[in-house]
Amino acid sequence: MSTSMQDQGKPITTHDMVVVHRMFRREFGEAAGRVRGVRHGSRAQVRLVADRLELLLDTLHHHHEGEDRLLWPKLAERLPGQGGLWKRMQGQHTELSALLARAKALLGPWAAAGGSTHREELADAFDRLSKAVGDHFDQEEHEVLPLVPGAVSQAEWDAIGDAASAAVPKSKLFTVLGMILKDTDPGEQILIMGHLPLPPRVLWRAVGERNFHRLEQRLEAAVGHG
Repeated sequence: MSTSMQDQGKPITTHDMVVVHRMFRREFGEAAGRVRGVRHGSRAQVRLVADRLELLLDTLHHHHEGEDRLLWPKLAERLPGQGGLWKRMQGQHTELSALLARAKALLGPWAAAGGSTHREELADAFDRLSKAVGDHFDQEEHEVLPLVPGAVSQAEWDAIGDAASAAVPKSKLFTVLGMILKDTDPGEQILIMGHLPLPPRVLWRAVGERNFHRLEQRLEAAVGHG
């Protein structure tokens, strides 16, 4: 039995990953509708939607990059009997990376043209991403996450989230946090906020949460949901 199975005898929790996955499922599920729904010719509104979609693409990229560096190698070493599963997960990451690159390549020209070009191509790219992301997360949650507590320590698990958080620009940190917390219950909020140092937690309650809700209202108005 690996010494990194537990920290001080306490099994780790992987539910924070499920919470993050929930955010990605929702945001990618809404992305194509935002592309199709934003008012063409309103560059400010198109830019608002584009900024959210670009942040979403980058955040998933960093999320998977952290797993590729900090999770799959450890699982492959410590649970070699599941080699086929790890290869399948990494293969799905490769496929998702190509879909992310496709969406990002279309996003810039779409935004620069005020939403008047590449609309359906971009919306279709996000539809494909939403399906692929959902399928990948389903398999990861059902097949991988139950194995993680027996293979990595809490510190090793936390390092994956820390790496993804560190890759988020400071100016976007509260937006990503708001996206994650949006559909959480009180216990999940405690779990996610527990990963943050005290100063960001205080700032989130003081100004970050309010600013995020204002951003959400602007985004809904931009795509005709306000």
